[in-house]
Amino acid sequence: MKQIIINTLIILIAVINSQAQKSSHAEKLEKYRSEKVAFLTSKLDLNSNEAQKFWPVYNQLEKEKWEIQKSRRAIEEKIRDAEASLSEAEIIKLTRNFAGSMQKEADIMIKYNEKFLKLLPPQKVLNLYQAENEFRVYMIKKFRDRRKNGD
Repeated sequence: MKQIIINTLIILIAVINSQAQKSSHAEKLEKYRSEKVAFLTSKLDLNSNEAQKFWPVYNQLEKEKWEIQKSRRAIEEKIRDAEASLSEAEIIKLTRNFAGSMQKEADIMIKYNEKFLKLLPPQKVLNLYQAENEFRVYMIKKFRDRRKNGD
């Protein structure tokens, strides 16, 4: 009986810990997204009409890119876990799937670039791409600073 109680407590603690990690990850992701929206908003200087049209399209782009990147990460795991025993045909399939995921992301960017050009002046579309790169650099620096400071 005592062993059953101990096992139940261990399982309960594991479940709670797992849920806390998921919640923490979701909170971090939401904080990242909020920070990105604020960063891009300040850099793009969108008027209210532009913002109203832009953000739903941009959010859809982010969603589509996220799905492709998620599937690419699964392919990358297969590549990382690939054993020397894979056949040449299996290796070729993996490399084609990986390259295909990169092509899908490029195709989406081309599609959304045209959408953005219909919504915003060309200079603001260019500013978007510059701001996204600046944000990426900003986040990398922020991450490195946190690691260096032991946070």
